[in-house]
Order: sequence, then structure tokens, then C-alpha cells
Amino acid sequence: MNNRVEKMIPMAFKAVRKWMKNPDDSISKQYNGYIASFGASVIQAGMPLALLYNLRSKNSKGNEKLKSGREVDREPMMKAIFQVVKEYRGTLNSDAKNLFDYYRESNDQQMLRRQILDAAVAIKLVIRTFPLK
Repeated sequence: MNNRVEKMIPMAFKAVRKWMKNPDDSISKQYNGYIASFGASVIQAGMPLALLYNLRSKNSKGNEKLKSGREVDREPMMKAIFQVVKEYRGTLNSDAKNLFDYYRESNDQQMLRRQILDAAVAIKLVIRTFPLK
């Protein structure tokens, strides 16, 4: 396993518990799919477009799991990735309001891109330790 990902796993546990965990200690199974496809969307569309797509894809009902099979909001996943990246980089007091702004304002986008993808992998590994519903 990548050493950076290994260091991010404890940070990912905190972020997943804060942003993605349901009250019954489960995770929506749709988050498993979202995080699994995040890396592919970055490779296909590039980091800025992948971040924008995932930040802007809210459903009409907000942040709740919908029994009708419609998508749950991706924003909590993006907040979790953002939290992990900021903690890993030691920039928890950043003024950026979301991961896209943080990426856009970065002076080292190449390194940040790698760290965002590593954070997504760490979150993917952590999500699979929770029951999926």
C-alpha cells in the first residue's frame, strides 16, 4: 500500500464518521460507488471538472438517503476528501470553502492532485469497513 494512503487512513476514519456515517453506524452503499468511480472521473475529465461535477451533483431532497433509488448527495463525500487532504497537508485553517477552490488556489496542483486521489483511496478503504445500506 502507498505510504501516503497508509498515513491518511486514520484521517479518513474521522472524516467518514463526521460526514458520511448514518446514525446506525452504516454508510450508504451509493457512497461506495461514488468513491470507487472518483479516480476514473479524474483521469477521464481532469481534476477540476471531476471536482466540480461531484460538488454540484445535489439531489432535490438534500442530503438524505432516498428509498426510491435516486442518488444521495455527493457533497458529504467531497467534504470528507477535503477534510483528509487539509489534515494531511496541515492546512486545517484554510480559507477555501470547498475542495475545488482549494485546488484552484493551490500553487502545487500536481502534488495536490496526487494527495486528493490518495485521500479518495483511503476513504474507499475505510468505507468498506462499515456496513453498507
